[in-house]
Amino acid sequence: MGTDTTKIVIDFIARELPQSAWPHWTDGWAHEAEAAILDAAFSARAAYGTPTTGVRAVITRWRHHRQSDAPLDNLSALAAFAERGDELAVILGNRQRVPGNYSTKAEAAALGAAALVAVGCSGCADIGNTDAHRAAIMSVPGFGTRTFDALLFLSGTLTPDSVELLTRFATEAAGSAEPLGGAEATSLLAAVAAELNVPATTLTHAAWRYQRTAEQPRRPAKSDPVPAM
Repeated sequence: MGTDTTKIVIDFIARELPQSAWPHWTDGWAHEAEAAILDAAFSARAAYGTPTTGVRAVITRWRHHRQSDAPLDNLSALAAFAERGDELAVILGNRQRVPGNYSTKAEAAALGAAALVAVGCSGCADIGNTDAHRAAIMSVPGFGTRTFDALLFLSGTLTPDSVELLTRFATEAAGSAEPLGGAEATSLLAAVAAELNVPATTLTHAAWRYQRTAEQPRRPAKSDPVPAM
């Protein structure tokens, strides 16, 4: 891809997800499994917020509760609240509920952490794109494939699904009539990150969030017709 395409993508970013206003310009939580699972749980069907509100406020409160300067990478600490969901919701200052209204997101995050611990995960380095780990997360009512995909990405694992999501972003941002290939999209995003003088991981995270949000299934409005059975 040439410099003209890079400029087109930069202009798209300035319009659609400007660095000054877009809340998703972060690096994710590649070495903090506790933060990653909290993010995956609390960002579902919710506004992500700013560095001091929404999801990141939840993670900040959890970090304060942990009273540690070390990375939040001990799933057992979160799993300890699997049967104390109300207490955890108070600590996190958030009582949002998971899709389906099965529990609070706080309780679901703790249950998810406990399920991962049960299959041998202690931190980010242990979480992988395996059937066992996917089943562990999806065993939590209200958690699904999107939750697991988010957890993997936020933990630092770039799966084929995530690459495809980023490829669709790059294709749209470049205004390409033909879908870009994965390698082509990766190269383009790297060039854009260099031009913007931001880490490639930061741009990748922002692009992934943007595209994921854009493609999120819309919840039916009360006025929407009920499908015929």
